Amino acid sequence: MTYRVLTPEVPLGPFEGSRMTVWSARGKLAKLHASASCSSIRSAAVTPGEVALDAAVVGRMCPRCAEFGHWGRPGSGVGVFLQALTGLGLLHELDSYGEADEDACSDEDVDRAVMLLSRMPSTSSGGAENEEDEEDGEAWEVLREAREVRERVLGEWRRAASSLYRAHEVLGLFPWLKPWAQTPMRLKAERVSVLRVQASWLVTSDALVLAAAVSAMGDPVLPDDDPVFAPLGTPAEVARQLTSLWRRWRQKVADAWDHPDEQAYLAHHVTDSMGARRKGRDEILARARLLLAQWQDEAGKALATDGTERVLTARLPRPDAAVQRAYDDSPLDRLSPWELGVLALWGVEADWEQFTMVLEVPEPVAARLLSQDGPGLSCVARNTLAPAVPEPAPETEEPLGPGVFDDTPVSARRPVTAGHLRALRLASREADQLYLVFSVTAGPEVISLTALEQRCTAGWEGIIVAGADDLPGGLVDARQAAASPAGTPHGERVWLPEVHDPHDPDFGRQLSTAEGERLLVRFCEGRRDADSALRTMALARGVPDLRELDGGYDGDGHHRHPFPAEVWHGLLAMEQLDLKPFKTGPGRPPGSGLPLGVLAQVQAYTTDATGQYQGRAHSPECPHRRPQSGVDRDDDMATVEELLSNTDFDPCGKCGGYAVRRLTDTQVAYYRAAHRLHDLLHDPPVIWHHPAGTESMRWVLDELDDQQSAQAWFPTGTQARRWRRLVHRLRRELPGSPSL
Repeated sequence: MTYRVLTPEVPLGPFEGSRMTVWSARGKLAKLHASASCSSIRSAAVTPGEVALDAAVVGRMCPRCAEFGHWGRPGSGVGVFLQALTGLGLLHELDSYGEADEDACSDEDVDRAVMLLSRMPSTSSGGAENEEDEEDGEAWEVLREAREVRERVLGEWRRAASSLYRAHEVLGLFPWLKPWAQTPMRLKAERVSVLRVQASWLVTSDALVLAAAVSAMGDPVLPDDDPVFAPLGTPAEVARQLTSLWRRWRQKVADAWDHPDEQAYLAHHVTDSMGARRKGRDEILARARLLLAQWQDEAGKALATDGTERVLTARLPRPDAAVQRAYDDSPLDRLSPWELGVLALWGVEADWEQFTMVLEVPEPVAARLLSQDGPGLSCVARNTLAPAVPEPAPETEEPLGPGVFDDTPVSARRPVTAGHLRALRLASREADQLYLVFSVTAGPEVISLTALEQRCTAGWEGIIVAGADDLPGGLVDARQAAASPAGTPHGERVWLPEVHDPHDPDFGRQLSTAEGERLLVRFCEGRRDADSALRTMALARGVPDLRELDGGYDGDGHHRHPFPAEVWHGLLAMEQLDLKPFKTGPGRPPGSGLPLGVLAQVQAYTTDATGQYQGRAHSPECPHRRPQSGVDRDDDMATVEELLSNTDFDPCGKCGGYAVRRLTDTQVAYYRAAHRLHDLLHDPPVIWHHPAGTESMRWVLDELDDQQSAQAWFPTGTQARRWRRLVHRLRRELPGSPSL
């Protein structure tokens, strides 16, 4: 059976019969394609059609699409299932590391490398000079090849074990595949076992035990007053150099599977500060090597000699399902060479489905494993080597099937669970996005996948109504066409020129949602994800606080992004509002005290809205803040009304200190009207004094005093009356107006 390509033999389980759209040429035997742009299509005319997924449909699949095609709507249940199988998914994993390939090391290669590596401490104990002498000789070349064999075997073992674990993960999500995958999974487990045995030959217990003893050593007394080290400088400088040597040596030895003799070259770091000076260098190197040998002897004397061994259960670092890794990456790469050597040499029993291993290790090694706290191995003590009761696999409450992510009628949706979301993380190549969800307690909401996972873990009950790909294409297509370069009056320019005249129809346009859509389309121009970015932005507009869109951090400390960074330009205007018309008090020109109206609750995002922290406030796109685009959960959110009244706000001079949520058409209209009125109040144009311009001015004031606009601009009658009084004051100043 060929595992890299989806074949009719693969059980489809509950997804059999799922409806999906395919493309094909004419003819009953024509191949089916996942998209009309498949490179294998040879016909000039292909038509879409809807089919029910079954073995016959799989048999007609184009080989290329059957291996890497996006079958099913992205984000749907059947789409998640097929993504988990194809590409570098389960089918690829089942076909990997089932047997030794042509590049694998044979037992003879490993035996020869073991023989050479066993002589490594005595060969290189002379330090860097001996190594430099041997680099030109055949002996050093052979020794280098032996080290490469060790790296290759340990590397293949790490990747094979991780591949086996990933296969177990997918099979746990789709349990109906387990009987079908039983044979390839057994072969993979056998290959992992063979590689572990080979790896155990290439490491020595003496080196690993001694490394554990070194890691437990306290800081030694350093000979900073030794006259041999005088050329290094003052006693304080000597102490600094020797402390650095000690810490460097301890770290290197503790994390390595090599014998400590292999770290003798570290003595050369002591002389780095000497530059090109030669006087006293040889004596310093000799004394530093002697110091390393003394530390090594002290560690050896501290070892327990009673041969006591302890049984531990080691939990290996699980990969974060939210991180999209390359195929060759392995979660075991997080382990140090010393930890890998311990697993290979003293591993008794491995459970790759649970990602755990039983170890029987010497007491010094056990003491270190039980005391360490970090991203590596997590160990607990066991009483005996008796088989442990396996922990239940983290599966969904029920197998992932149709009705969770599908665009079925909402009334037929099944509640989403943490297990379903875990399946989405593992299987989908683009899991991070926004979702419209519904719960009885909170109603409809737009939240990120990370937030949805947290809620489900806490017991939230609800359904997924739609993802970005579920939005009607007609809505998004129309917006994309309107925002395309051909639809803008400024041609091919990405950034619009700044407009300062409030009487210009384009004044305030750079703050609008329409401008955000135009920028997003331009930034994504020529890319396949332009449509997806627009859909994501449309959903994100429904989030009440944009800080909720922060995806947080994964297990490796990488920041998660639920959508492309360009979407932030569609949500936020990085330009600042000119709030002069709404201020009161002196100034040049003075503020007009206009009501904020619909602008009062416009959100502004900044690093410091109230001047509480040292340093100035920055916007999300300011180059002065840490490298990260978009709003962070640690940012502050303030309304324009709050910013206007806060005298402690200290903005950055480069970015203005904040970015505002893009304004709706009504808000842009009022922003422009407020600036027009402010301009008329403080700089009456000369045209007022000419009869020919009076009627034109009356028309402008009538437009500002429009009753329907006032109802949309002002939430209260008090604000509307303040606005109307100012407009009427200007009317009275027009030539020929009756005085009131």
